[in-house]
Amino acid sequence: WSPKKAQRVRKAVQEYTGRRTVPQIFIAQNCIGGADELYSLEERGELDRKLREAEERGQAPFPVQVEALVSEAEGDGGDTGGAAAGEGEGFDWKRYDEILSIASGCPFGSSEFGAADLVGHFTRVDGGRAAGTEAEAWALGQELLDNRLVEVVGVGDGAGSKHRFGDDPGARYRFTFSAARKVSSSASGRVFNRDVVWPVRARSAPVVAESLRTKILDLYETFLSEDGKAVDYAGLARSGKFADYVRATSELREVDVSVLSRPEKIAFFVNVYNALVVHATATVGAPASVLERAKFFGNIKYEIGGLEYSCDDVEHGILRGNAVPPSSVLALVGLSCLASRTFKKSDPRAALAVSPVDPRIHFALVCGAKSCPPIRLYSAENLEEGLQGAAEAFCESEVVVDLSRRRVTLSKIFKWYGKDFAKTESDLLQRIEREYFSGGADNDLSTLLRGSKYSVKYAEYNWDVNDQGSGTHE
Repeated sequence: WSPKKAQRVRKAVQEYTGRRTVPQIFIAQNCIGGADELYSLEERGELDRKLREAEERGQAPFPVQVEALVSEAEGDGGDTGGAAAGEGEGFDWKRYDEILSIASGCPFGSSEFGAADLVGHFTRVDGGRAAGTEAEAWALGQELLDNRLVEVVGVGDGAGSKHRFGDDPGARYRFTFSAARKVSSSASGRVFNRDVVWPVRARSAPVVAESLRTKILDLYETFLSEDGKAVDYAGLARSGKFADYVRATSELREVDVSVLSRPEKIAFFVNVYNALVVHATATVGAPASVLERAKFFGNIKYEIGGLEYSCDDVEHGILRGNAVPPSSVLALVGLSCLASRTFKKSDPRAALAVSPVDPRIHFALVCGAKSCPPIRLYSAENLEEGLQGAAEAFCESEVVVDLSRRRVTLSKIFKWYGKDFAKTESDLLQRIEREYFSGGADNDLSTLLRGSKYSVKYAEYNWDVNDQGSGTHE
């Protein structure tokens, strides 16, 4: 669905049901609720009866006002605004994969080599499997250079594109990818999009962001649970769609993110954060302890525009306005004012910091734990509605008011990042009630806050991995 049509459907469903959470399930034009209510009906043996009665009566599943919008959206041809169109247009990806496989079998690794060395490998050591004649071997060397799998040492990309393989007998070459490792290492972490150099000219950052968003959406539709809270990591890692996504992330290495507007930047980095967590978890597994978790978010990285970004860099450095991570030692003892910010002033990434901070990003970032919000996708066009919907849905399920005990229970996200929302706990609750609550829940919290005394409790955070188990998807 296009963002505008999806927004209209969501708005109609929200107005009809008075609920912001997803999914909302309809039978015979009546909303039965979400996933919990559906499972409850099934356990009581009532689901089949309701479905059978609706079928016998010939009743449409949605109310008239929703049905019309759903039909219109489903007939839009899957429009994504055209941003992802033309990706590698005319590029022979099949041949690219073939020569990448050939190059991966070469013995040079990260060492430099001459043109004659590579030709000699193809014609003698390789036994002629890649190139039957010397002329074919020279042509294959040029093809590797044209596809940016090989680069000329000491020559910039612009000049390198004009170079003819072997014309300069003294020229030295090297491979541009990590042939021996699935995940490249940097001095301070693991970079997950350095397997292959993007073979064609990189597109603009908004276009790349939309293209990756479309690929991620395709993955999520197959491997994400309906409520958005669990991922089939094993099935995802085995799928061809994931391999396609991994290759596409290499384009991030060359995009210019400095040109992004504020909405584009927030949507781009929220999607990148969530995708990087899924990518890393599917590739190397989830952290199993507190210490591993602390290292995980600082070590897993994408290279974007020539610079490395970990999840911590994205969250605290970009989306939180270059803030102090709450996990830093000084922050843990209440001395955040003395702690260093994520990026130093001299760090070029600091220029991308989003200010002022939109605290609703905390309802959009998903660290892979069961207590995290559901995974969603964001675009500049739907950012405001998407973040607000995420905030309202999260608070509807994670802010629990007990009037009999005069107590409100909050997610620990509000404790860790409370200062992003308000200066005091009282102001935090006022903001939740004023901006993120709707419907009946609003009455309970309003009633509580009007009283003179109440207590605040923070629920234990469930760090178990949001893994829904292995699947058989291909």
